[in-house]
Amino acid sequence: MRKGVPAMESDDLHGWKVLVVEDEPLEALDYCDRLAEAGAEIVGPVGSASEAMDVVASQAVDVALLDYALADKTSEELQGALETRHIPFVVLTGYPRVLVRRDNHQLVLSKPISPHLLCKTIKAAARSGER
Repeated sequence: MRKGVPAMESDDLHGWKVLVVEDEPLEALDYCDRLAEAGAEIVGPVGSASEAMDVVASQAVDVALLDYALADKTSEELQGALETRHIPFVVLTGYPRVLVRRDNHQLVLSKPISPHLLCKTIKAAARSGER
């Protein structure tokens, strides 16, 4: 956890492989740090939908954190590929939720996000996938 901040049980991500897909390098590193501090094994980060598709096809992933607008295109096709593989995901975006939400069950978070909410939501999504 961050220095001086105790780990919260809801933030515990030990044993989960989390794919981080974010095209802004500093944001990607921040999310990776936050998730790793909560115990997650980080896959990535990757900055494009096409690179993320390659990762999903070749590596085991329990849950994914996706930016909506990526370097090459939106993450919509990637979201479909994750759904086909039954890999849960959370979309993290600066866009209005109504523009990026594909259905009412999709988890969409707004940037910026607190470390606690990020980890709590990733854990909830991972658990929904019943690995």
